Amino acid sequence: MVLDTLQKLLITMVVFLPLEHFLPRLKDKKIFRKNWSLDSCYALISPFIISASIVFVIVLASLVIDPILPARIKEIIASQHLIIQVVEIIIIADIGYYFVHRMFHEIPLLWKLHAIHHSIEEMDWLAAHRVHPIDQILTRGLSLIIPFTFGFSAAAIAMFFVLSGWHSYLKHSNINIRFGPLRWILVSPTYHHWHHANEEHAFDKNYAGQLPIIDIIFGTAIMKETSGPTYYGTDTPVPKSYVGQLLLPFKLLKPQKKSAPLKTEDASLSGQ
Repeated sequence: MVLDTLQKLLITMVVFLPLEHFLPRLKDKKIFRKNWSLDSCYALISPFIISASIVFVIVLASLVIDPILPARIKEIIASQHLIIQVVEIIIIADIGYYFVHRMFHEIPLLWKLHAIHHSIEEMDWLAAHRVHPIDQILTRGLSLIIPFTFGFSAAAIAMFFVLSGWHSYLKHSNINIRFGPLRWILVSPTYHHWHHANEEHAFDKNYAGQLPIIDIIFGTAIMKETSGPTYYGTDTPVPKSYVGQLLLPFKLLKPQKKSAPLKTEDASLSGQ
């Protein structure tokens, strides 16, 4: 699995580095930019944690769903053409992704964890990896329960992972590419960059991972395709190191010590 991860990263690097060099949105960005090593840690280490945990989530979901799901539903889904299954998975998964992603923005405790991903100040293909494993496990795991338990073929699920993986790199990349009318169908780099903008009018917008129509339906879309944001990142404090970010959930769940009540001036005088 280590070699597979390295191979995938190498292939992705070979594809995206030239594109970001010759077609940059921000022309002064360096390859070895700020937090390059942090994102490399996420790319090299996190996949092992995430993959095993998502399998665990799906297995648990299967134990609950399998006994109550009519076999006929699985038969109908399995009988469909591969491409139809892939399209259905994209739609189902992105609807799930939208709501889980939105939950990470609207629930304060979850936002503090998701803020790790929004701490990205220089967008590129590698930055796509900066997501806390718990964030990724919940977002991916919950959004993929139906595709994994309703009888979709392994080939369709595998094709979805390939397409969504490459699309994730693309939408985070520093590539100046316009989607034109396609922007209404598929999330473009500019569209997703607005989600990462540290500009008030763009806060809590563009949640969808692949299908902008979901944001449009729920009133959370910014469809500015001609220009991207000026400022990225978040004002929410986030640990600087990979280990610090990895351990953040334990810090968030740790009971906070209550500070001793301040003595009033009269009380302090009476004690002298």
